[in-house]
Amino acid sequence: MYWDVEITPEDEDEMIDRIAKKVHEYGMDVAAILFIESLKPLTFVGAQMGRFFVSPVISVFADDWGIGGEKFFRIFEKHENVEKLIQAVEKLTQEEKEKEEAEKSKRIEAKKLE
Repeated sequence: MYWDVEITPEDEDEMIDRIAKKVHEYGMDVAAILFIESLKPLTFVGAQMGRFFVSPVISVFADDWGIGGEKFFRIFEKHENVEKLIQAVEKLTQEEKEKEEAEKSKRIEAKKLE
């Protein structure tokens, strides 16, 4: 349906970052990592099934949605992009943890000074 859709490495990184931020925003980091890790061997088959069953329905709503769906399936049929998504979610989780630890140490220092 959308065989001529071009996907650049920048498109891949943008979609991976957008999905990772959304997962982190909802606080589903651990659940998403566990789910993605368990389904990683089936990503190619899942992408093909999504193209067959979901793409025709998505394209009914809007052409942009159809193109976005095709990009999604093409990006995540590659195992390396699935791994990049897992690493992006882990990175966001680690950054938040470090930020919380820094804030905690600042509060402890402030209490010591009082």
